[in-house]
Amino acid sequence: MWSLESFANDLVALARNNTSLFLPVVAALAFAESIILFSLFIPASVILIGFGALVGAADMNPIPVLLAAAIGAALGEWVSYAAGYVLKERVSGIWPLSRHPELVERGVKLIAAWGILGVFVAKFIGPLRGVVPLLAGAFRMPQIRFQIANWTSSLLWAGVWLGPGYLAAKYWP
Repeated sequence: MWSLESFANDLVALARNNTSLFLPVVAALAFAESIILFSLFIPASVILIGFGALVGAADMNPIPVLLAAAIGAALGEWVSYAAGYVLKERVSGIWPLSRHPELVERGVKLIAAWGILGVFVAKFIGPLRGVVPLLAGAFRMPQIRFQIANWTSSLLWAGVWLGPGYLAAKYWP
């Protein structure tokens, strides 16, 4: 008979026995959450809490999972930055930004006021997560400054989303 407990146990066993698949899935989710178009539609951040819980329940090493999520997120934002670099001022005319000019305006204000710190902070603001890197590329933020903010915020972001699930599954009786 099917039960929630048996489903959870099967899911934990699946994660434990398939770590070679687990890491790319986590990286792909984080990538999708951080790239311009997908970030508006895929609630990967919330799903990562569940993956963190699986890591804790399966007694897996959390470091490779954290790194997979951080790498996926940083690569997603890098793609968004590159798209902005190519599109330049045309970014505000592409869908879905053409329908949400307030996102462009908020992103521009954030970058103008905060620079590299704005890119870092935008990682933690859902709708701006994919938009700000696109705008940073469009407005030619120096690549090195962008990447410093991108990689450091991605590592912290991965811990913020994976950590609660991991800690709850690992230490909650």
